[in-house]
Amino acid sequence: MLIIAMTLAVVSPWLLTSLLLHIGGADTVQDAGVMRCGPLNMTVSRVYSEQKVLLTWEDHPSCLLTRGQITYEIDVLSTDYMKMIHHDVVIVPQNQTGSIHHWLWVSPLPLECANNTFKVRAQYEDQRCIIGIPFPSQPTLFPPDTHEVYEVGSNVTFCCLLPPLKTFHGFTLNGKPKEHVKLNNQTYAMTVHLRRPSGFGGTDVTCNNSDYGTTYYVGYRPRDTDLQCETRDLQSVVCNWSPDKSRHWPPTKYPTEYELLGRSCSKTGKVTTLKRCRQREVIKAQERNWTLTVRNVLGTLELTDRADLTRRVHMFAPQNLTASRINARNASLAWEWSDLQYRKLRVLCQIILNSKGDTDVRNYSGLGLNQGLLSDLTPNLKYEVQVCCGTEEHFWKWGDRKNITFKTEGDIPDALDIWLWMEQKQTMILWKMPQPGQSHGPIIDYEVKWRTLAEPQETRNRTVLPPDHSTAIELDPSEDHLVTVTARNPYGRSSPASMVTLSQKADEVTNVSRIVGSDGGFSLTWSANPVSSCGYAVVWTPTFTRGPVYWKKVPTGVTQAFITGNLTPGVRYSLCVYACTQEAPQLLERREGYVEETEIPPEQIARLRWAHVGSEVRVSWTPIPLGNRTAFIKGYVMHYHDMDAKEADPNLVDVNVTTDDAEATSLTARDVRVGSYRFRVAAVTSLGEGGGNSITLTINPPWDKSILALVVAFSNIFLLLIITSIIAFKNWTCIKQKVCPPIPNPVLICDWLALMEDRGPSSLNAAESHSSQMENVSVSQVFSHRLPVSTDNDHEGAPFLQNQAANGYYHQQPQQRMEIAPKVELTQPVLPSRPLSCVFENPLYNDGMC
Repeated sequence: MLIIAMTLAVVSPWLLTSLLLHIGGADTVQDAGVMRCGPLNMTVSRVYSEQKVLLTWEDHPSCLLTRGQITYEIDVLSTDYMKMIHHDVVIVPQNQTGSIHHWLWVSPLPLECANNTFKVRAQYEDQRCIIGIPFPSQPTLFPPDTHEVYEVGSNVTFCCLLPPLKTFHGFTLNGKPKEHVKLNNQTYAMTVHLRRPSGFGGTDVTCNNSDYGTTYYVGYRPRDTDLQCETRDLQSVVCNWSPDKSRHWPPTKYPTEYELLGRSCSKTGKVTTLKRCRQREVIKAQERNWTLTVRNVLGTLELTDRADLTRRVHMFAPQNLTASRINARNASLAWEWSDLQYRKLRVLCQIILNSKGDTDVRNYSGLGLNQGLLSDLTPNLKYEVQVCCGTEEHFWKWGDRKNITFKTEGDIPDALDIWLWMEQKQTMILWKMPQPGQSHGPIIDYEVKWRTLAEPQETRNRTVLPPDHSTAIELDPSEDHLVTVTARNPYGRSSPASMVTLSQKADEVTNVSRIVGSDGGFSLTWSANPVSSCGYAVVWTPTFTRGPVYWKKVPTGVTQAFITGNLTPGVRYSLCVYACTQEAPQLLERREGYVEETEIPPEQIARLRWAHVGSEVRVSWTPIPLGNRTAFIKGYVMHYHDMDAKEADPNLVDVNVTTDDAEATSLTARDVRVGSYRFRVAAVTSLGEGGGNSITLTINPPWDKSILALVVAFSNIFLLLIITSIIAFKNWTCIKQKVCPPIPNPVLICDWLALMEDRGPSSLNAAESHSSQMENVSVSQVFSHRLPVSTDNDHEGAPFLQNQAANGYYHQQPQQRMEIAPKVELTQPVLPSRPLSCVFENPLYNDGMC
């Protein structure tokens, strides 16, 4: 039963279909025709240069029985691998059924490299037309070496067809290896994106170690712009335009062609930044289109300019330009026109005079103008003259220029520009050296005259030779003086330039304001002053050094000036504004400033000193000299740190002490502990810190100072004792004699002893002393030596003693010291017959020298 059921399930659809065909009658024939509808007579055509494939086919006659559109499916397959590489659908409307159909396809690969198969089938029947493209058998590189040109931004694919069993080694582009893909065993491809134009020599492609090669170019379609047309002679049109700015395009093999008004332009010369084309054409007073056609191998471009060229006349340069009737201040110019049409035009001419960098432009106009008179020229000056003309009505542009050179005759110099400047007790007379346009000839000398206003008849003068342009004279400051300076050249002497001595010196002004430079100079403004009758004068000079003095005079009504030139960055300048009067100039204000502040050089802060009191350290210094200040000082800053702590932690931040006093000479650091410190003092300016200097000091504990003081004191005492001992030792004998001299035995000199000596020897009995007895000694023996006797009868200590030595004789000091007992008795007392007179002499009192 199961087998019978399965058989019915298979056979039933076929039976049902046969039954419907028999029942359908005429419709069955039409449907059978539709099933046979499909492509018929399919052909393939190729355009190798453009890599295009064109398929054509017809409809099967049965397609005419369809009641709607027919859909065809087209597949492009790789013949080698039968892999689909493209799929497309073509819909044929009912009204086009039965006609020939076309389908165009662009191959991504050169057709020589593409071994492709095309399949076409209709939607009603699985009927297909298959056709392939013959594959070349000759090994080569495609595209071949035909110097193809491609547009920038496009892609180009190269394929290399190798012989059977040949090994492929890759592609190169200008000698550099490039990536590739394998299409089949014999074909390899490389795709290149063209980003920029190629050079004049193109780009070289090779494959398989240069077995095969080709060259191609890359460029742009025409990209010329800015077409502008004009006429120069009213009988032709001249058009200019800006060409393509690519450096290497177009190559010589493929030049760009230009046509103006349908006629080819000249092809002479290389490509320039501005192209020009001229065509003969009758110029009429009407607007019209002027068309330029630009064509190259990649495309075509048309540029159009619409204009009435009678309003665009670009004149030629004048011919035969000459200068005549030249004197010190006038000259005449004349020229001719080569085009007779210009004589009918109202011409506007521009004459440009150049002399020593100065330019003077003058305009002249007239019908067919061909001359011009030049006046107010500078004597003894060489002029370079340029003449160019254009139409006065409907002016378009200046024409070409014609040049000529001439020199005017000499004349007396112009009046000098002078100024007076007070320096200490002298008056500096200054004047600006005349320029060639002012001297009118070589300057021979300058004459300076001065006199007091009170006594005009007493005039003194001085001659100054070039190149000097200043002189110093001593004038009485209590009187006003008139100073006059003139210049002399071979043609005569200039008009006098006079000035009365200044009423006030610049350094006498105490109210000085600051000024900041900008753009390499000083911009000054001031209030108008009623005393000014002939304008103002701005004078500037270095403030702290004796430098040159410069000045600039400002006309009446102007209260501002910009000072530039002769200014050095880092130098302070004094700028003074004077009011010009009929008498002496009056100083209105004074300012000081730097045209550009610069950093103060290091170590300008000198002689750093310090003092330590308690926990405070006061650091003082000598101010920076005024001449060394290259910027305004706004204050000072002192940085300090513990050197040991800084060494342990390099990131330790310094402690700062600041002051806003620009004249400060000291700063104090507080809460300074014991240790070694480094202090750095710097000046603060608008540029930051500058002129800094450093000092290193050590802070010791207080008890260290006491111990040090004691050690120093004891050391000094000990040293003094040593020195004293050495001196005493070396001079001990002298000191002993000085301090403790030997005391001699007392000597008794009496008159009666002399008498006793005359009577004969006597003896003295000495009492016992210290358990001993003296020996008996004769008086004559005791006094047998002379003793020195003082010649001063009024000697202090013995006013009542007299010298009893007879006949001027006196006793000398005994050579030996005699010890005498303290108690002496005479054995035989003898009474003198005359008063007793004794003198006890001690050499100690008479001779204390060692």
